[in-house]
Amino acid sequence: MMTSISMQLILGLCLEIIISQSSPPTWLYIIDGEGIIYYSNNISLTVIADQQQDITCEAYGARPTAVLEWRLPDDITVVHHDQSDDIQDSFYISQKAVTITPSRDDHGKIIRCIASHQELSKNLQCTVNMNVHVLPMSVFLFPTGGIQSRTRLIYVQEDSPTSITCRSIGSFPATELSFQLESGNGLGERILPNISSERSILDDALFDTEGTVTLHLNIVHHGQYIKCFTSLEESVVELVYAKVIVYGPPGGIKMTFLGDLYDEIEINISCKAVNGYPAPHIHWYIGSRNLTEDSFLNISENKAGRYDAESTLTLMPTRFDNGKQLLCRALQPTTLKASSVNQSLVLNVTYAPDVSIAVRRRTSSKASGTTELVLICKADAKPLVTTFVWLCNETVVSKDTNNYRFIETISENATLTSSVLGIQNPLSQYHSVYKCTAVSEYGSGSAVLNSLYLYLIPNAPSGFIIQQNQTRSSSLFVAWKQEFIIGK
Repeated sequence: MMTSISMQLILGLCLEIIISQSSPPTWLYIIDGEGIIYYSNNISLTVIADQQQDITCEAYGARPTAVLEWRLPDDITVVHHDQSDDIQDSFYISQKAVTITPSRDDHGKIIRCIASHQELSKNLQCTVNMNVHVLPMSVFLFPTGGIQSRTRLIYVQEDSPTSITCRSIGSFPATELSFQLESGNGLGERILPNISSERSILDDALFDTEGTVTLHLNIVHHGQYIKCFTSLEESVVELVYAKVIVYGPPGGIKMTFLGDLYDEIEINISCKAVNGYPAPHIHWYIGSRNLTEDSFLNISENKAGRYDAESTLTLMPTRFDNGKQLLCRALQPTTLKASSVNQSLVLNVTYAPDVSIAVRRRTSSKASGTTELVLICKADAKPLVTTFVWLCNETVVSKDTNNYRFIETISENATLTSSVLGIQNPLSQYHSVYKCTAVSEYGSGSAVLNSLYLYLIPNAPSGFIIQQNQTRSSSLFVAWKQEFIIGK
């Protein structure tokens, strides 16, 4: 027990001896609110106007403690704090803090910390100059030439040059501006704009700064963020940003349908346009005929924030549509440059034969001058007609009779086929009904001719009288075709 008391006394005496050895502070410095230490005098200490700033004066290495004193401009708003002293390695670390609220009028004023000590013949002092920054009153990001606003969306046209402006209002000193185009994962590259500064229209002691960049944006940039960094002496003081919305036509369009096309049988045909903005409108056409009213449109938003549109057309094709072009057009309804993408297909319509009979007189070149009537059965069908059957008074006309002769069967084009029947006996003596039936793989069709109608066929015109003073033409052509078409 006695040994423990003796050791405490010895340690206490040693500490008292050490402390009794007086020495002045070896360092005096100022520390700002971010922990930056200012050793040398007259260095600029950056503060923000109208914002509280904690500043600490620290003296290191004194025995006994140094006495710290702040000397500040009379008109600065300040709150003084008590001095604190801590022992470290047999020396004292003394701190005295103040909280100041500078105004922009305090720019350039000096803040001084003074340390006094019994071993100093002259007090130590550390000074800093206040570099007062005035933050911008407002920062705007908007399309160049548009309304100055702090918009969150910027609309651009795909593959068109787009100019974007960032404007800082009322700062000191003039701000520095830089842009960055960032994707959703935060990756991006800084873009340096063209910058101009001038005295603020609101306060001549402050500055307005404007930066402009010109970008070429496309669909891959849709949904990315354009950011404007506002800095004062390389320190970012404000960030504004907006999402880029790219107007543009769909990235693709596809037309599909199930099954074949048949005459007057309804079928649904779909047309899908993907990745457009805004949602595209889909129109349908056959030639100049607009079929859009017969369609239904479904719109959905995809993961990229763009739109897919699918239109379903209920079409009842006819034989007259065969070979025509069905067009699907996806149109972007924007206030900017309108654009569209198209896809088309040629309609391949299957239909039964559509049949008609035409009549011609043919006069023999022999001296008898007898007249032969030629019946022409025309069939429009897809697929082509494979067989023609002629009936006279419901009796099949045979090739082996002397009264008739089959002159030829002709395929005129991809859908039209003709069968020609020659009648050698004068029909004026008979009343007959002729029927032509055309047969294809899809179906059949017929047309009927009553010989009574043949009496209505007019003779060729004759006895022309031309008075030369009533025409300016030097020649006159008169055409006559002895053909009489009988409907179905």
